[in-house]
Amino acid sequence: MTNKGTGSDYLPDGVTEHRDFQRRVWIVQRVAWFVFGLILASCLVGALGNGYLSRALVETPQGTVDYPAISRWNAPDEIHIRFGPGDADCVFTVDAAFLKGFFVEGIDPPPKAVTSKAGLIHYQFPGDPGMPIDVRFHLHTQSPGFHRIRLGIGDHVSAPLVLILP
Repeated sequence: MTNKGTGSDYLPDGVTEHRDFQRRVWIVQRVAWFVFGLILASCLVGALGNGYLSRALVETPQGTVDYPAISRWNAPDEIHIRFGPGDADCVFTVDAAFLKGFFVEGIDPPPKAVTSKAGLIHYQFPGDPGMPIDVRFHLHTQSPGFHRIRLGIGDHVSAPLVLILP
């Protein structure tokens, strides 16, 4: 037999109300919605992989380096270097720590020479006085975690922090 009242009077006979348990369920549910919304917003802006926040730029007088600031482990990625026009050879510089986080699968166009000095690797490309030169490093991420790498053009080397997510 059921009662037609309000609150606990509305429950069937023998069934008790568990308001405290129901409130805890609602709180957990709202926290889960907030966390899922945060994850979704992070994905939309690129904080968890490809997107606006996942790329960073180093600008020097000789050109720019567009590199992945946030990447995914065991996924392909790319560094895009744009050298300004000039007669002299263009040099892209990275340190050996870069190779711990990234495996270089290919370079378009191939460098004219690769040298190593004082822990830095220098990729040398021929300059073109008439137009800028675009170079792409095709990469594959190797190990998750934070990686402090040094990269730049010529003597202008910066040391950004790169995050590779699992």
